[in-house]
Amino acid sequence: MTRGILVTALAVAVATAACKPAPPGPQKTGPAVAQGEGLLITADEFKARLDEQSPFIRQRYAALDRKKEFLDNLVRFELLARAAEKEGLANDPDVLLTTRKVMVQKLVQKKFAEGDPSKEIPEADAQKYYDAHRDEFVKPAKVRLAGILVAAGEKGGPAPARAAKLLAQLKGAMKKNPQALQAMAREVSDDPVSKGAGGDLGFKSKDDLAKQGGPAFADAVFALKEGAPAAVDSTQGVWIVQVIGRQDEVVRTFDQMKGQIQARLAREKRTKEFDEYVKRLREEARVQVVEAELEKVPVSGGPGPGAPGGMGGAGPMGGPMGGPHGAMPPPAPAPAPPRPAAPPPAPAQK
Repeated sequence: MTRGILVTALAVAVATAACKPAPPGPQKTGPAVAQGEGLLITADEFKARLDEQSPFIRQRYAALDRKKEFLDNLVRFELLARAAEKEGLANDPDVLLTTRKVMVQKLVQKKFAEGDPSKEIPEADAQKYYDAHRDEFVKPAKVRLAGILVAAGEKGGPAPARAAKLLAQLKGAMKKNPQALQAMAREVSDDPVSKGAGGDLGFKSKDDLAKQGGPAFADAVFALKEGAPAAVDSTQGVWIVQVIGRQDEVVRTFDQMKGQIQARLAREKRTKEFDEYVKRLREEARVQVVEAELEKVPVSGGPGPGAPGGMGGAGPMGGPMGGPHGAMPPPAPAPAPPRPAAPPPAPAQK
């Protein structure tokens, strides 16, 4: 077909489309990219369906031949949808149920759509949350310790002398066995909590250690070199301690966390509004639960038909249908309709 004939054919097609009534359904806008008896796909509709795909997928359809491939899928979908309508499937119970699910999702989106958290939550509210939950954002430096307690006033002599003797024995044993402190702690430590764990005291901050053995004890422990055991005085007696690990201080400032805090508070705000909305609808409907009949309903062991979890699936904030602890997630974009199987190849001509 020459270029002139092609242009003439397109002009005729456009003129014919202008004379045909628009197919039933939502009003479509934009010039036609495909049309037929009762079928119309516009440029705006084509772009909207293409925009539902990921950026990676979209870039594959820049060339005309790939656009035609995508359009072919849309045409197939429209044709199959029309065929399903002619079969009366628009009133099928499963179809109606799916429609209601999508309606509920769109209702929740309309009333509780996510906006800009920075506009929804004042900075002062975010600052108040930060100040009240400071321990979530500021973590003190910590050391992990293994230790043997030589309690004050125990039999066997004064604690400092006993501790010095045990420390000398420990240093000698560690030349052959770096884990010697664990075995010695299980044998001689006077601390009942850590004794069974081989002297493992876990990670401790300076505040933790000050509460346990006094400020001087905390300062002395933090000054120790990692791996080298030492005897340190405390309010409990003398600790033979070994630093076996460290965690640096973590400080996340308000300016660093403001956006995340506002997003969290915005989610909580929308969740509360959703809960109140559902509660009001329930009260207006005067919902009553008939427990006697509810108890009789059998429950099968496996999932029912349809998507895993069905209508009762938990939303991202927990609870059936996204509640009572949250709103439903937005509906996922409809996947492109499956391409029908290719027809069998024509028989070779003799």
